Amino acid sequence: MKNKKLVLSFFVLTIASAGQAQTLNDAIRLTDDEQYDAATIAFQNRLVAEPSNGSVYFYFGENYLLSDKTDSAIMMFSKGKQVDPNNVLNTIGQAKYTLNKTGDAKAILAEATALIDEALLKAGPKNSLALIESADALIKFKNKNLDRAKSLLDKAVVMDPKNTEIQILYGDIYSELNNGTLAAEYYNKALDLDKNSVKAIVSKGRLYKRSTNNLGAAEEFQNAIRIDSTFAPAHRELGEVSFKLGKLEKAKSEYKKYLDLSKNNCGARRRYASFLYLSKDYAGALNEINQLKQNCDPDNLTLLRVSSYCYYETKDCVKGLEVVQKLFSKITPEKTIALDYEYYGKLLSCNSQDSLAVIKLRKAYELDSSRTDLLSQIADLFYKMKKWPEAISTYIEKINNGKDVKVADYFSLGRSYLYNREFTKADSAFMKVNELAPKYASGYYNRAKANTYIDTTFQPNTAKPNYEKYIEIATVDTSGMASGKYKATLIEAYRYLAAYYVHSEAKDYGKAKEYLQKILLLDPEDKDAIEGIRSLDEQKKNPKQK
Repeated sequence: MKNKKLVLSFFVLTIASAGQAQTLNDAIRLTDDEQYDAATIAFQNRLVAEPSNGSVYFYFGENYLLSDKTDSAIMMFSKGKQVDPNNVLNTIGQAKYTLNKTGDAKAILAEATALIDEALLKAGPKNSLALIESADALIKFKNKNLDRAKSLLDKAVVMDPKNTEIQILYGDIYSELNNGTLAAEYYNKALDLDKNSVKAIVSKGRLYKRSTNNLGAAEEFQNAIRIDSTFAPAHRELGEVSFKLGKLEKAKSEYKKYLDLSKNNCGARRRYASFLYLSKDYAGALNEINQLKQNCDPDNLTLLRVSSYCYYETKDCVKGLEVVQKLFSKITPEKTIALDYEYYGKLLSCNSQDSLAVIKLRKAYELDSSRTDLLSQIADLFYKMKKWPEAISTYIEKINNGKDVKVADYFSLGRSYLYNREFTKADSAFMKVNELAPKYASGYYNRAKANTYIDTTFQPNTAKPNYEKYIEIATVDTSGMASGKYKATLIEAYRYLAAYYVHSEAKDYGKAKEYLQKILLLDPEDKDAIEGIRSLDEQKKNPKQK
């Protein structure tokens, strides 16, 4: 919604008095403040007073469109065309509705462009508001045509050079094009025309926020609030950027102000629930959503989405799976995001449906290939299901991707090779683990284990040095030793080294006995160690006996 609508009132059909004009402007301002429910009441009152004013229908329809009530929006635009056929705004409104659709972008743009062309032809070449609204349509909604929008603004600015909205829309174009320098230049031009334009200031703050200059963004949002403390979007934006700056209490405080100013309408409270999820207040988000269901659409996609996420995070996997399945029964593929599939996969997994979970997580990765951690999650599920070849191929896919490769990826790859009896490849994987994490005891233990299968003749440079390194690292971990963390694997290492000194060319029965005695320190009842020591003692008494 736009300041131009207040300035260019010549386009609004003649109304009875200045008081009535202000009433329409008040309704528009409520939409600007994201008080969509309050704006709905105000527009309804306006329609009672001016049932034939097509502009009221247009602004009312836009209010519905911005509050995600698209069916009501298109109904308003259609009714506006019917009662006031000479008013082209509602045709532009239909274009906005069209541009907000999901699907074939080329077809959607063609349909919307035809509506805009129809409206502009009827409006005539000197109607700047029609040009501005058409440009707004091509910039602000899902399917965009920034080049056409700029050409429309180029015509409008000639007729209305002091219109701040034109400069803001220019800035929005360059913001979409990631040209921060030009975007800021146009937002500053808008402020040169009106230094108190909170919309221009907030737009500039959003530009900084988009470029991750969160401190700069916060300063702009605070400037806007100093000028107009009732402008709700500034408080919401300050809340979100405060969260990014790690100022959680400030973030919640600003969001509360946003809710108060926006009259706790459904859209505002849905945003707040999403914010609580992002701030990891999962229980708070679920509480907000449960309250929202009483007065707002309980099947709203945002509510279903966020609640399914939060049920997973609070370990209510059964309820979470029920909700995410409901979400997928209602959402179209075009509106489904990677996070939806990710949480669907996680919820399936925590309900012991790992095979289905893999399918959903793979879909999440297909939608967002930057999330290479999803490959680790998929591989871990294959590992859990003991599908070693699938686990191996997925860990390799993650490693070959080269992004955010962790020691755990190489370690799990090595374990998968080990269980798949590909011992030489397991050795290579664990060698990489040792290289990346030289103090990680389990890397040496597992490499030693792989080498016991590669070499059964007790060669000195295979399992032996890795078991020795494992012992060196494990035994200095006092807390791990005290807790018994290493007991079983240390016994295995000591047993191998005892056997090494018995069977290798470098025979040393004394060393072998030392390692067997170390086993008894950990487990005095170990029968193999007891028998081994007895046998070695017999050997010492009778060297000729095997």
